[in-house]
Amino acid sequence: MRQLGNGKLVLLKPVLLKTVLLVTGSMLFVAGYLAGQAGGTTQKTTIHAVAWTPQENATPQAFEDFKKATEHLVEVMPGLQRAWVGKLRRPLVHGDVTRTYGLVLEFDDVDSKVAYSSHSTRAPWAEVWSKVRVPGSTNFDVIGE
Repeated sequence: MRQLGNGKLVLLKPVLLKTVLLVTGSMLFVAGYLAGQAGGTTQKTTIHAVAWTPQENATPQAFEDFKKATEHLVEVMPGLQRAWVGKLRRPLVHGDVTRTYGLVLEFDDVDSKVAYSSHSTRAPWAEVWSKVRVPGSTNFDVIGE
């Protein structure tokens, strides 16, 4: 439809309407395709992944405190981009130990991950974590190329 100067609405001809819809749909498709391509490349960041075992007596509040402390760590730790905390889809058995929870930290690069180990904000965060986990964990790092 289009509006004429006198306020009357006129329907677009079917061919013109189909053309407008085709062009609009094509533009949306191309935009979605390009966005997908941008996200489909390998990352250059460094991932620190930890599988851990929760304490049997850990309270729901202690878990919530750990999640909040981890969110805060992302805000204050230089080079730390994102963090994930949650249950593993399947338990990870390492020797005679079964790990059921995971923690993933994504850093800008290896240097940021190395600096995290001795940063002043790590110790208070680790103290909150110690209230929900059994000491020891299964860890690995992935260095994006």
